[in-house]
This record gives sequence, C-alpha cells and structure tokens, in this order.
Amino acid sequence: MSHRTTDELPQGKQVKRFGLIWRIAHLSFALSVMLLILTGMAVFYADTTWAPVIMQAFGGPKTAGIVHRTSAAIMLSIFFMHLIGVATNIARNWKTFRWFGPDSLVPNWQDFRDVYGMFRWFLGKGPRPVFDRWTYWEKFDYWAVFWGMAIIGSTGMMLAFPNVTASLFPGWVLNVATIVHGEEAFLAAVFLFTVHFFNNHFRPDKLPPPDVVMFTGSVAIEEFKREHPAQYARMVRGGSLKKHLVDNPPRAFTLGSKILGLTLIAIGLMLLVLVVTGFISASTK
Repeated sequence: MSHRTTDELPQGKQVKRFGLIWRIAHLSFALSVMLLILTGMAVFYADTTWAPVIMQAFGGPKTAGIVHRTSAAIMLSIFFMHLIGVATNIARNWKTFRWFGPDSLVPNWQDFRDVYGMFRWFLGKGPRPVFDRWTYWEKFDYWAVFWGMAIIGSTGMMLAFPNVTASLFPGWVLNVATIVHGEEAFLAAVFLFTVHFFNNHFRPDKLPPPDVVMFTGSVAIEEFKREHPAQYARMVRGGSLKKHLVDNPPRAFTLGSKILGLTLIAIGLMLLVLVVTGFISASTK
C-alpha cells in the first residue's frame, strides 16, 4: 500500500486530537487549579508580603475561602466525571481495549526507553525518539493528577469538613492534614509551572510558545507528523488519517487561543514566583 504524503492531503486541514469536552474540561481544570494555588498559598505562606495583598484583592479571607472551596469543588467534579467517562469507555470496548497499546495512557516499557532517548537527544547524542499517540510526559502529567487528587483532595476534604474529621479521627490529624495539604500543593504548583510548562510550551522543538492544541483541539498535519510520527504512520497504513482531518480553525479563534495560552502561562509563572518566594521566606525563618 502506498503512503500518502502531507502534500497529497486536502489543504486547509488539521488533525483532530482533542474533542470539545476534553478542551472545556482542561481549561476549567487549569483555571480552578490556578485559583486554588493563589488562594491556598496565600494562607500557607501568610507571613509573606504578597499574601495580605492577595487576601485584600479577594475582599478578605472569608471570600478567598469561598473561592478556594468552590474551585476545589470544580476541580474534583471534573476529575470524577473524567473517571466515569474513562470507565464507561473501557466497559464499552472491554474485549478490544489494549491496556498497554498505543492508544492507552497506561505507561509501558517503551516510555522508559523514550525517556532515555529524549535525554540523549537533548544532549545531541542521538535522534529524537519516535512517539506514538501519547508521549511519556503526557502520560506522566496524566497520572500525576491521580496522585494530586489522592493527597490534596483527601486532605482538603478533611479540612473542609473539620467536624466530620474530628468525629472520626484524633484532633492532631487536622494539623497533619494541614501540613500535608500545603506541602503537596506546593509540589504540585512547582511541577505544573516548570516541568509541565517546559514539556508542552518550552521544549526546543516547540518554541515559540504557546502550544494551543488543547484550545483549538487540532494540530497542523506537518506538526502532527513530527510530534507523533508512529501514530501518523499507523493511521496512514490503516487508512484512518482522513477520518481525523478537520478544517483549520478560524484565524480569530487561533489568535484568541494563543492570547489565552500566553495569558495562562504568564499567570502560571507569576504564581510560581509567589510560591517559590513564599517557600524561601518560610525556610529562612
């Protein structure tokens, strides 16, 4: 079977990677997490010079607390709805679903080989790894959320309902939950605004930022072929590539997505500065 090149494909088309629900969930999740970090770290590092400014901007601790708990409810709701969606999809395709296949987000041995190959590529010691549908860093980002939900979510619920917690556990558990909740939130913030941002927006082959695929839902065929060559080749061989082609998003929508992406990156980096200065300030006391 002959392989069609991108030149033979219809012009004005992109490859669809994420549906509308995925994109709305991602944006809602990102905004809720940023609000959680802003309001939560202002409490965790209350002795910093910027914490009172944040509290005043929200109209006081009471309003900031409402924003924090509302954002937490949104974040957890998105997470649990995603779990329901994943479980439903697996149940529907139980007989054909491949847990370690190319379309699965479950890590496999190839991911470890890709990590090694990527470091070699960074150092100019080897070629860039050939990725399939999901890269190792996309899988890592995905599963990191489960760790965060388990630690931050559970301790947050304990703190949100202290009377229930105190009726089930000794009082000192609330103190431990406060420390664990804050420290894990600090780690999550640093990871999101360094590792996650680098992998998705600041890799040498992604510059200049931002990567807007999570806003537009689609990516140029040439970029798709470069970023996910194994999936591209598999789709060409199976004749399914054309089924995933969509029209280029309108210029205004693409421009708006870039502005939104850059805005979120700027906010994330500012949050990173606040969190790091708070950590340094607390460490030197």
